[in-house]
Amino acid sequence: MGKVNIDNARPIVRRTNGNNPYSPLFMERMTPKARWYFFMRTKVLPSMRDAEVNLRAIPTRDQWVDSELIRQMTKDLGADIVGIAKYTPSILYQDAKIQNHKTVIVFGMAMKYDLMIDIGADSQEEVHRVYFELDEIGVRLAQRIGAMGFEARTHPNTGDFPLPAYGYLAGLGEVVKHGSLVSPELGSSFRLSAVSTAMPLVVDGIQDYGMDEVCQNCGICERFCPGQAIMPEKREVAGVMRWHVDSDKCQPYFSRLYGCKICLSVCPLTARAPEMRAGYKEMSKSIREAGDAAGMLNLIDQKNGLNTDGFDAIPYNPEDFGGPYIRKAREEHDDKDSPILFGDD
Repeated sequence: MGKVNIDNARPIVRRTNGNNPYSPLFMERMTPKARWYFFMRTKVLPSMRDAEVNLRAIPTRDQWVDSELIRQMTKDLGADIVGIAKYTPSILYQDAKIQNHKTVIVFGMAMKYDLMIDIGADSQEEVHRVYFELDEIGVRLAQRIGAMGFEARTHPNTGDFPLPAYGYLAGLGEVVKHGSLVSPELGSSFRLSAVSTAMPLVVDGIQDYGMDEVCQNCGICERFCPGQAIMPEKREVAGVMRWHVDSDKCQPYFSRLYGCKICLSVCPLTARAPEMRAGYKEMSKSIREAGDAAGMLNLIDQKNGLNTDGFDAIPYNPEDFGGPYIRKAREEHDDKDSPILFGDD
């Protein structure tokens, strides 16, 4: 995405991932493990988001020492990548309360690439596994920061802000044409979480990895998107000029295809990540065989069975995927075509 000007960014409308006409069928196809992960993430861990602050702690007052400590602590807890961004109130969801925080620790964990590209129940389970482990890391990290004497709050993918945006601000990668953050270490096969805190830390900041230039001349994700949701050109959304994904076109296939991930699977930038190179080499054979979105859907059907009959019987109406508040906010802020900033995680 190169260096993006966020000076005019404004709080955005949260994309709802709650109850909609597809939800019962989407949940019904979850594996037992995926259901357990989902329960832990939605019913158990949310009550632990905000850390208790140790009022007797004596801060070190050395930002460099603290920053290295936090980075190493995050990795020791299980994260594969970690970066630090400035807490930016203009990059929040509109319904989120602004915290009196200074920095955001953003961290990611790799998904098993062979499972991510295997569009089906196992792929869906892998996503929930990684998100659950990230949520646990976030809770434990926030509690440790609280014990050091600073406010801290964990932000899962249902938190106060879009995680790809803060991953970008923390220097973990670039937000590319298909709307997701791509990491030089993990490619597109990973997920994010974050902890915001009042703790002053050294910010890593935005990095340019040369991915934007690739996206301008590639188009593979466009060609293989079954919903034709990935736009060929950048546009201004919520005050930011960026690549655009039409969520209303994406949503039906996201639900039908176990969270889809076709765009992540075919993205050639993944081949830049050393540990993902061999896996993408195998994926490239499917890309050549399929040729386009219809061909890829046919390959998936041959391997796993698309099993979308129940979904096909339900007419898709974008209005069913957001309540009155969401619809009103989208209309007021001219974000009706894309309620997401820097993609959706």
